[in-house]
Amino acid sequence: MTLETALLLFITGLACGAINAISGGSSLLSFPVLISTGLPANIANASNFLATMPGYAAAIPFYRKEFKQIKSALFSILLAGLLGAITGSLLLLVSSSDFFVRLTPYLLLSATLLYAFGNKIHQLVMKHWQGLALKNGKSGQFLVYAFSIYGGFFGAGMGIIMFSLLRIMGYSDFHQANAIKNLMITLMSLISVAIFIFGGLIAWPEALIIMLGSGIGGYQMVKYAHKVSQTWLSYFIIMLGLGFSLYYFLQPI
Repeated sequence: MTLETALLLFITGLACGAINAISGGSSLLSFPVLISTGLPANIANASNFLATMPGYAAAIPFYRKEFKQIKSALFSILLAGLLGAITGSLLLLVSSSDFFVRLTPYLLLSATLLYAFGNKIHQLVMKHWQGLALKNGKSGQFLVYAFSIYGGFFGAGMGIIMFSLLRIMGYSDFHQANAIKNLMITLMSLISVAIFIFGGLIAWPEALIIMLGSGIGGYQMVKYAHKVSQTWLSYFIIMLGLGFSLYYFLQPI
């Protein structure tokens, strides 16, 4: 790895940490940058799981009260999510690099659209589907499992998917849904990373440099997060995601 590449990854990490501190969506930046360093798309994707995991994990200690309130239902939801993540990660493991390359622009575009319309999704959920009899039922667990397959395979946009799904299942309290989402995605990422390590898909130097930058960027930006326009940052991330998606459609990796 050249010094220039290491610097690019570190700056990307700083930006990702700052983005996550304000609005989330950093995978739409980190994943294409990892590809730009010359990593195969499937290795860049697997490494991105490791690079972005700390952002979700850092929020978990702040939700101790919420976890106590929902502890009776937590195990079954987490189990369904972990099984889905294992399925998705194993699918990535057995997929050829060429197959994942062909999927890359579609995955990036889907993650960008999820990010762009996340608020609309939440509004639709609250208006039409919130509180369906899914919270403790097998139907809800199956939905968590099914959507977690995507989370284990690609992951970008999974926070929006899981948060909306939990609201559909009847977790009307924002903080409870957010607590489950953060814990689930952290555990899903841990198990996915373990599978990817076993499969030799993690590019350690690249992932660790982004992790370091992300930790510093997130810590520094938390102090200024309330001063930054979330609207303009969201527009920037959406344009970034659309731009990378279009680029990979027109110029395959």
